[in-house]
Amino acid sequence: MATANVARINHAEPGPIDMSLLRQQPNHRSEAIWNEQDPRTFTCRSRSSEFSNREPMVDDRVVNIIKALGLEGLLWIPGREIDHGLITTLVERWRPETHTFYMPHGEVSITLQDVEVLLGLPVDGDAITGSTQKTWTEVCWEFLGFQPINQDRHKQLDGQRILISRLLGQVAGPLPANAEEDDVHKYARCYILAVLGDTIFVDKSGDRVHLLWVQQLEDLRNPHMYS
Repeated sequence: MATANVARINHAEPGPIDMSLLRQQPNHRSEAIWNEQDPRTFTCRSRSSEFSNREPMVDDRVVNIIKALGLEGLLWIPGREIDHGLITTLVERWRPETHTFYMPHGEVSITLQDVEVLLGLPVDGDAITGSTQKTWTEVCWEFLGFQPINQDRHKQLDGQRILISRLLGQVAGPLPANAEEDDVHKYARCYILAVLGDTIFVDKSGDRVHLLWVQQLEDLRNPHMYS
């Protein structure tokens, strides 16, 4: 099909040659651009505010746990500035029909190997699974060492999602030099869960992270390796 369409390409009129594949073109952002309309730059949602004024974690006890989990690459991601123009450009090139970016030199996509190289995350390991049938206030106490406050309109825990700022509040001060192992692990879980919610497990809430992920941090003496 590509060979048959080579002679039909008109670079002065960019757009899909065969509409049978890219069926969403009439509603795609690129359609407005090709019609000389300005759809404007996206304002991207980010969570950099929680980490913008924080120094990177330097406590060796916590850093060593993060390294053992294979998450060291995430230590340097929170608080990075987002290039809204670049994100907008990538969205304009993304096609949901094929799950690929359509670039001038051809189609490209993001692979797990790309994630491994860019973020230093492991791609070999078990799938992340866990039960959602939990009493989440008890999960907070058992794994994180605090009881969330849910009074009036101030809900630190909303369903199964905890405020990232509440997690960071738990690690606002330095970890005591003589802290017991259990306290070190709870401190580490709060920080790691906040980092996960700020990076790879971002959702539409804008300021929360699902407590489901903390179940994978239960045994920090011999942490399991997940993909």
